[in-house]
Amino acid sequence: MKKYPFKTINTAIFLALSFPAVALGHEAGDFILRVGAVSVAPDEGSSLISTVNTGALAGTKVGVGNSTQLGLNFVYMLTDNIGAEVLAATPFEHDLTAIGLDQYGFATRNIGTADQLPPTLTFNYFLGNANSTIRPYIGLGINYTTFFEKSLSSQARSELGASSLDLDDSFGIAYRAGIDWNLGDNWMLNASIWKIDISTDASFNSALGKVTADVDIDPWVSMISLGYRF
Repeated sequence: MKKYPFKTINTAIFLALSFPAVALGHEAGDFILRVGAVSVAPDEGSSLISTVNTGALAGTKVGVGNSTQLGLNFVYMLTDNIGAEVLAATPFEHDLTAIGLDQYGFATRNIGTADQLPPTLTFNYFLGNANSTIRPYIGLGINYTTFFEKSLSSQARSELGASSLDLDDSFGIAYRAGIDWNLGDNWMLNASIWKIDISTDASFNSALGKVTADVDIDPWVSMISLGYRF
């Protein structure tokens, strides 16, 4: 069973409440830059793997591995309580696996890797007011994910005759929650999560014809960061 990053948020809230108020919170017109570690944990599901020659292969699916990178997000406070935020990061590299092919006599499990960037725009509502040291928030927005640097493993190329790995780009809804803890002198700590709808059609050519699968990646994205308010 997957473990979602709510414990991280709860810990941040506990630590924040353990200290007295030391600074003003966010105000309309503020620009906030946060920098930290972002982890993408796919909550994936997929259709059966299918080939032109065999059709859908019962008991098969595609798996997508976790990835952690340097993350940035930028917030502009439209009012004291509403902020527009953009998530950016260095490229995430995910391992792609084929599950269940062994029952058909294939040893290949590692399909290859693909990099992705998931720029995400959300509009967040911050609880409290401009005098609050602790600012929890929730948000809703849209994500665009683009895949690139797609490469097949040597095993997939040799055993399956695989070539031309492709994953379609994706648009989807992004759900958002987090908390800022203002430290003073415009600095803050942040802990936050996104739940993002990411779906892609994955395919590659093989000795059995074109191989395809519809993959819902739908990751939980968590971030711990240090922020500065301008």
